[in-house]
Amino acid sequence: MMKEDLFNLIKKHQYNISIYTEDIFERRCQEEIIRSDEDNSSFVYIEFDFENLENILGNKANALQFWNIFLETLSKNKRGSDIIGFLEHESGIGLLLLDSKLEGWTRVAGRFQRTASKHNFDIMNLVFEKNVKPIVYPSCIQDIQPQDTQKQEQ
Repeated sequence: MMKEDLFNLIKKHQYNISIYTEDIFERRCQEEIIRSDEDNSSFVYIEFDFENLENILGNKANALQFWNIFLETLSKNKRGSDIIGFLEHESGIGLLLLDSKLEGWTRVAGRFQRTASKHNFDIMNLVFEKNVKPIVYPSCIQDIQPQDTQKQEQ
């Protein structure tokens, strides 16, 4: 149901947004992990689970308002490199911010909150506190300097 609602919002507002199917999105995530490893770059991965969001927001009307703000924000501020896709079993939306670190997510989250404020949708802050946990890849090897890896290889 949520998938249909999202596509209706995109069509209604004529947002220039594409949402990958779950299979293609999963493949793009895997490709990005490989690319990040090869290029020593990073990206941020965020999940927005439909059921959890609706539980936090309390009802379907608030959930639709959340998604409208989400899409409006992305359509106005989307970088061509950012990727949006459905999660497994279409249980939510995933967002990949390529060539980004946590600061990139902080900027995007601020844009969501400014758009929400414009629409008097103050509950957006609650959603970000309770439900949104950005993952920076590769957080486990971020502190390793390129020269350190070269020394290890010699």
